Amino acid sequence: MISSRSDLGDGDGDVNVYGYVWGTMKLTPFAKVFITLVILAVVGYVVYAKFGGNVRNWATGNADPNAPTANKPEAVEKTDFSKLNEAPKDATRNQAVSGVNATTVKAGKLGRPLVVAINTWAGHAPGIVFNRGLEVNDKSHYKSEFGLDVRFVLLEDPAAKLAAFKKGDVDIMWDTVDNWAREASELMDTSVRGKSVIQQDWSRGGDGIVSLATIKSVEDLKGKKIACTQFTPSHFLLLFLLSQSGLLPEDRAAIEKNIVFTQDAPAAAAMFKAKRVDAAVTWEPDLSGAVTARGDEAHVLVSTTAATNVIADTLIARQDLIDKAPESVKAFVHGWFKGIDMMKDDPQSSNKIIGDALKLDEETVSGMLSGLKLTPFADNALFYGLAGGKSHFETLFDTAFIIWRKKGLVTKVASGKDAVDTTFVASLAGVYQGQKVVEAEVKAKAPSVKDRAIINKQLQIHFTPGSDQIMEGSYFVLDSLGDTLIAFGNTYLRIEGNTDATGNAAANQTLSEKRAVAVKKYLLKEFPGLSDARFQAIGHGQKNPVAPNTTETGRQLNRRTDIKVVLAAP
Repeated sequence: MISSRSDLGDGDGDVNVYGYVWGTMKLTPFAKVFITLVILAVVGYVVYAKFGGNVRNWATGNADPNAPTANKPEAVEKTDFSKLNEAPKDATRNQAVSGVNATTVKAGKLGRPLVVAINTWAGHAPGIVFNRGLEVNDKSHYKSEFGLDVRFVLLEDPAAKLAAFKKGDVDIMWDTVDNWAREASELMDTSVRGKSVIQQDWSRGGDGIVSLATIKSVEDLKGKKIACTQFTPSHFLLLFLLSQSGLLPEDRAAIEKNIVFTQDAPAAAAMFKAKRVDAAVTWEPDLSGAVTARGDEAHVLVSTTAATNVIADTLIARQDLIDKAPESVKAFVHGWFKGIDMMKDDPQSSNKIIGDALKLDEETVSGMLSGLKLTPFADNALFYGLAGGKSHFETLFDTAFIIWRKKGLVTKVASGKDAVDTTFVASLAGVYQGQKVVEAEVKAKAPSVKDRAIINKQLQIHFTPGSDQIMEGSYFVLDSLGDTLIAFGNTYLRIEGNTDATGNAAANQTLSEKRAVAVKKYLLKEFPGLSDARFQAIGHGQKNPVAPNTTETGRQLNRRTDIKVVLAAP
């Protein structure tokens, strides 16, 4: 047993098993390398233990030590979608757009056909109708009215579409605003830039979740298997719906962790049809097709029929096209708006043109169009903030960028204000002065067994004992409800007050009604863009307990306010 240094040898040339030469302390080459490695390892461990986070951020190019990296996906929280509360408010709907300053477009025309990449989506219908098909042709209104040749090319695969855009094979490409946030970041690594030049439509039922009929609300997705295509509008919609739900953070995280990601939206629907998942996030026509395939055991759980201000389609123009041929871009945008008018004037002929171009039957075309809202000039002016107020394009774009960055998908910073050019829509203000934004009016209705409460929340809203005075600590909780209502445009909020069984039943009934009304009044005051008709305040008193009233714990659970986001559409 070696107990001291002297035990290893006492003369020149005595060598221990590690290669050290004691006495003269000469080192062999191997020993030098070994000692160096040991020292580096020790120093490296100390640095990593103390400064590991900063070292990782330095290595990955993140100056902010709290910034997510490409290899560190994070959970999505409700606050990540907070910008969406700046969506167009109820009060601005069904009013004529005014105050848009008309801009002048510089000279410059394209000396060849304009090439536009689209996919099989009815939101592209206005351009197809105005062009009388996909190809350059003599019947095209683009040609006869503006002297512009336009060719639409079908590129279904988003990766292939973006590759063609980068290469310059297409001048304008289809996108959703949430996906454009991802692709704009990707383009930062290239010399190619693009700008959103027109909003095509709002998805109003075209995107959604198909599920088993036994799943009644978003909260019921807990513990279920869901198919979805990663980093698409479907994924964005699912994350949004989960964030707005009454699910606990750990429940939302568990759902996200167990998502079954598919190659595309049709594949997600196919998994549901094959009974391999409990729900699937997809878009039309696969959304309806998945319901039909499963019959009575399936339904559309929630769609953009309710979440009206979340998925918007847009067209992205290359920056070099904008710079060299701005007159052609203006003509293209103008023709698009005219195409919307043509579709209104002659829907039957328009549907035939669309069906022939996209190889769809007219019934399918009609069904797809029913799941979206085409957006003429007035809607575009509101969407881009040209009529005053915040640009909802920017709020959607910046929100999506936050989500994709947290998911580790993007690293290059892209901003909504730099990813849009509103010049071409604004240049048409004189043509469409006074056009209205048309939206269906939303009103609360009497409770019914047929109501679809797509989101259910049980909130502990605290009141001053024995009164309807909301305590200050509950305001943050209530503010989140206003945000939800703005994003879910085709819904109303049912507020149900409940008490425990302590005291007089009649007094408890009156108190619960007053407390429900107090919540409604607070939200109307803090969110003036929401109309009174979208709230329903109901008091149940002590009639709906969720726990025994024999213990203080049970009574506390019964003193609650139930919040239900109810779909206004049948």
